[in-house]
Formats: sequence, structure tokens, C-alpha cells
Amino acid sequence: MADFEMRWDGPGAEKYVRDRVVRMLHRAAIAVKNRAKELLSVSGTGRKNGRKAGPVTRSRPGEPPRKQTGRLRASVAHEVDEPSLTARVSTNVEYGRHLELGTKRGLKPRPWLRRALAETMSRVQQFLAGLGEP
Repeated sequence: MADFEMRWDGPGAEKYVRDRVVRMLHRAAIAVKNRAKELLSVSGTGRKNGRKAGPVTRSRPGEPPRKQTGRLRASVAHEVDEPSLTARVSTNVEYGRHLELGTKRGLKPRPWLRRALAETMSRVQQFLAGLGEP
């Protein structure tokens, strides 16, 4: 009978699992970010050099906002906070929040980020389910 020794490497195992979770969080956040950018890519008025380049086509309440300058779409980014194992997809453009949630002054919501998350939720769940695979 062969002799063997089995040792538990707790810190090594923890690091392995944490690294896999972080990788999957990045993949999930990128999927949501990419879908959000797709939703924000439908042409609207379009502008060149600050001037309208075509007929005005605005989104309806409940639809994602139409692309006017591309600034909102370009600002969509993701980040993963490794210590807390959380991922965030967001924009630093102030009006992105107003378009997403609406305003008290009467702008109806034109959800693009929540819709992106809802539409990619099955892929996100697949990424997270894949954590158990080697």
C-alpha cells in the first residue's frame, strides 16, 4: 500500500476560490456593461460639431434613451471591489441617472441600466454557477 500525505492549505484554497469569484464578477459586469452600451446605441437626433445632423427622434418613456452625442454610452464603465466581492456598472454622467430613474420635474424614466441587468441576468447566473467547475 502506498504511503501518502494529505495537507490542508486553507489560505491557498481561499485565494483560489476568491480569484475565481473575482474573475466571474468581472465577466458578469462586462456582460451587463456591454448590453447597456447596446441599448444606448440606438440612433436619435445625432449631432456633429454640436449641431443636429438629422431629424429629431426621441425615445418614449419606458424605452432606453436614444443616442444623441454618444457621451452617455462612452461613459458606461464597470468596476469590481475585490475585498467586498461586489461589482458595479455605472456612469459618471449626471443625466444618466435622470434618464434611468426620471425626475420630479416630469421626465419619465427611460431605463437602460436596469434593463441591461434584467436582460443579462441569465448569463450572470451562468457565470456564477460556473464557479463550482474546475
